[in-house]
Amino acid sequence: MSVAFLALALRGVRLEDLWHALQQASYGWLAPAVAATVLTLAIKAWRWQLLFRPEYQPGFGPVFTALSAGYLASNVLPARLGEVISVVLLVGEEPVSAARGLSTLIVSRLLDLLTLLAILVGLLPFVRLPAEMTAAAQGLGVVALLASGLIVFLSFRRDALVGLAKRAFRPVRLLDRPGVYASLGHLLDGFAALRRRSGVVLVGVTMIAWASVIAAAWSCARAFRLDVPLTAVIFANIVVALGMLVPSSPGYIGVFHYLVTVALAAFGVPKELALGYAIIWHGMNYLTLSVTGGVALAVHGTSLSQVLRHWQAHRPDLSVGR
Repeated sequence: MSVAFLALALRGVRLEDLWHALQQASYGWLAPAVAATVLTLAIKAWRWQLLFRPEYQPGFGPVFTALSAGYLASNVLPARLGEVISVVLLVGEEPVSAARGLSTLIVSRLLDLLTLLAILVGLLPFVRLPAEMTAAAQGLGVVALLASGLIVFLSFRRDALVGLAKRAFRPVRLLDRPGVYASLGHLLDGFAALRRRSGVVLVGVTMIAWASVIAAAWSCARAFRLDVPLTAVIFANIVVALGMLVPSSPGYIGVFHYLVTVALAAFGVPKELALGYAIIWHGMNYLTLSVTGGVALAVHGTSLSQVLRHWQAHRPDLSVGR
């Protein structure tokens, strides 16, 4: 997958122009980008911590370590296994169930998705996109609105939905298991956090996290001397984030770079410049998240391979929580 998307990103690019642009970059601008990326990790760890309340009170340190290790794992392992690694590490440190940990991560992803779609819809009046992109963005906005309503509905109907699932799954031996119903209940409990007063806080924290992500991307644009408006950087973030929702190759190498060239093409940015910017932005993000995850694990006194072995040894138990 990485090779295929790298080929698409490199198609029609003059390598000598790309190399010259990379040589002319002002790499001092990467320092604030690194700081913003670490800050984003801390904000997302805080949000994950809030999603466990009031039933659980995990400490910020274990949550930050687990989240950082998950990003490191996603950079080196396929199929978004980093999210599983985060839950495994947190369950081993804090008295929380694996099912609830997974449910809170799902809610986190939904918050990110809905926030991005809201930003995208708000961005449309200020950018001139091709008609097909505008239509797609408007359609995604409608989806976000419907999804938000569905989530609120599900959070109010927890017991009824679990009961419905029991009736529907009873004829299927593979699904008619206590662990399945417990996992579904935990997922709906995670949704419930969004309809309490804490839901407003969670939405605000999510907005702050994405502002930090955009700040890092903008700083990378300054490093590459990319002369584009802030709206272009925001749009590139949205396109990349939506594309990365689909499981991909480790670190999204190739996929990330191609999506940036597609997003910036809508703003008339030459492909050589867009790809050079993508290389700097992705490299900063990849190295920062990997180093932060490695340091967090070292401070914790473990390693990614040890976490993987623990997951493989306890996979049946972790599938239903404890």
